[in-house]
Amino acid sequence: MTIENTNVSRRTLVKGAAWSLPVVAVAAATPLAAASTAGTDLVPALSGPINLNLTALGLTVATVNVVNTLTITNVGTVATPATGTTASLVYNPSLLTLNIAGAGVTVLGSDGNYTLNLPSIAPGGTLVINLGTTLDTLLDLSLLTSILGGPTPTMAATVSGDGVTGNNSTSTNIGITLL
Repeated sequence: MTIENTNVSRRTLVKGAAWSLPVVAVAAATPLAAASTAGTDLVPALSGPINLNLTALGLTVATVNVVNTLTITNVGTVATPATGTTASLVYNPSLLTLNIAGAGVTVLGSDGNYTLNLPSIAPGGTLVINLGTTLDTLLDLSLLTSILGGPTPTMAATVSGDGVTGNNSTSTNIGITLL
């Protein structure tokens, strides 16, 4: 049996171990980076209008112009995080009913105030959300007030969770035309 002498002293081993401890301590103390929104810029747009007819006794008495699509475009240079990016939709719930559908979109809330959890959107990418807009079957007096010259009902969409503010909201009037 042959024993080799590598000439590594105890002092050399201790010095090497002493230098490695601070490196391990710094690596352990550095937290994992959270998903960054820098470089993301989401811009919402409500599209339509589609015309829905309000009928009474089988006759069309008014046409309601509503939106049927929410489009969110990432005009930034970085994809949005897979979680934490949301859109909200606010409108008069006595006028419209929505059946919201979009790939990877989860919907929270109820008529008039929805929060949409959005999937990641690539730079230059677009997410199209179908609002499935219909007239509410139980219209209340707010529709009549609008028809008779009250405040014009609106729908507003706001996105949050991107890196740029100032272009995160859009709104549109819901127009009513008496026939």
